[in-house]
Amino acid sequence: MDFQVLAKIYEIAKNYKGTIRLEESRAYTVIGEISTIETGEYDIKSIDYLCDNEYPPTLIGVDSSSRIIDTPYLFIVIGAATGVDRMRSRTIDIPDLSNINILRRNTHILVLPEVNDFDYRVLDEIGVNYRDPLSRPYPNEYNKGLAIEEHRVNLENSILEVIARESLKGVVLLDGPLYLPTHPVTEARRSSRLIEVYKENWTKLMKRRIELVKTINNTGRVYGIVKRLQYTHVLSRDDPFKIRIEGINDQAYLSILAERRLRDLAGKVFAIGPLYTSYRLDNESITKTMWYIILKKRYNLTKASDISFFRVEVLGMEKGVDLLKPVAKDSFCTGTTLPLSILIADQRVKKITEALAKQIGLALGIPRESTLQYISL
Repeated sequence: MDFQVLAKIYEIAKNYKGTIRLEESRAYTVIGEISTIETGEYDIKSIDYLCDNEYPPTLIGVDSSSRIIDTPYLFIVIGAATGVDRMRSRTIDIPDLSNINILRRNTHILVLPEVNDFDYRVLDEIGVNYRDPLSRPYPNEYNKGLAIEEHRVNLENSILEVIARESLKGVVLLDGPLYLPTHPVTEARRSSRLIEVYKENWTKLMKRRIELVKTINNTGRVYGIVKRLQYTHVLSRDDPFKIRIEGINDQAYLSILAERRLRDLAGKVFAIGPLYTSYRLDNESITKTMWYIILKKRYNLTKASDISFFRVEVLGMEKGVDLLKPVAKDSFCTGTTLPLSILIADQRVKKITEALAKQIGLALGIPRESTLQYISL
């Protein structure tokens, strides 16, 4: 992409009469995940023995990132997604970094004009995205936090599409939940006339996500790795271990549980699960199986930082902990507190969006300090 072309569009937008910037469209609240466990096994099991297994032939870590350039005339989201296959030294990147300067389709960039009667044909000419998941131009009042999250999920789905076409015989580790029935962020005011539009867009993305995961699962297996448990309320809501402290998230819940129960347990790595939860998605019931992983960084627990947690998800109803073998091999068996493939993908995709945002910011004459990074689940 010629970044100067985007600069010309910025100049065009500046010459339009009347901006329609809405500050309230930028206000959002992270609500994370709130769900109910239907059934499951609540024993705390040692899983150190899972390190005796071999690596799968293919193991791909998938993650996405976004940075925002917020101007008085254009709201620009620079997104990227990557799949890192460290077993075969291969990457799948969106955008394709090998010919980034000559791309004719730049759908990794989302541009939301905030001027009256903008001519969208100029955006079509450079191939940037300005439409929602149902191919409708985003209205000006559409919540920007929700649009960013939709953009990232769409990019991740595009990576999964590439993997699905390859009939993968291996493992995919996706950073974040496999799916959520509703947006993990919401408007701060929660009273928009677009509520039904938000639901339609998110359902479209999640239905596609489920289709792709099922396709990959025909020959391989997709795991969701949830590392930000401060945004989830599953264990803490059901309170299966009778902690009896209200208003806390899963991160706090597991910290208290570890303090009370893990000191006297032999072993270093433990799992809670499998736990089962179901959601309705466009009149279809979708079940997923979850395990919470607890890692003792040292045998003598003295403070909260001595323990780390993450959650593993798979589609469908699965039993036992042996399904965790690939995740174990890529995380605590390797000496990391999270799957190494996820960590590599996370660092790679953040560097991609940072570099792209810097180039676009220079083309627009905007100081680097004005770019923002959006953190999601």
